[in-house]
Amino acid sequence: MREFEFYVQKGDVRRVSVDIALARSLKNDVLERAEKAMKLDAEEYAKMIFEGIYDSLREFCDMLLAADGFKSYSHEASISYLHAYGFTDAEIMALDRFRYKRNGSKYYGKGIDKEETEQIKAFYRSTLQKIKRIMDEKLPEKISEKRVQGR
Repeated sequence: MREFEFYVQKGDVRRVSVDIALARSLKNDVLERAEKAMKLDAEEYAKMIFEGIYDSLREFCDMLLAADGFKSYSHEASISYLHAYGFTDAEIMALDRFRYKRNGSKYYGKGIDKEETEQIKAFYRSTLQKIKRIMDEKLPEKISEKRVQGR
């Protein structure tokens, strides 16, 4: 996978204003989408599970980009940005393989089987704590008005 700067120079990523509201909205969707997908039966809903988890992981990338003042027009660019947050080359390559598989399914009618679904589920489980930690560090929950005012 290419470095993030390649996608910036190519025009697949643009510098924009930091959008914390968008980042927070995406943060809320990241876990909800994946957790709902994880509950489905892999025999019957392999494609839905795969796409749901992939979309959740991509939204995580887009959340980071929005919080840092970028807008990506490429899934590859979004995925490459994970280097900035300590994701390993192996993790990024795995996510890129899932991107490729999802595109084949979504746009070219290729199937997704239970084994592939189990692979993305295992990837999600293995990176979940890292994702949660990064989300919490990047966008901590708002402190309530009462606590700020000492009530």
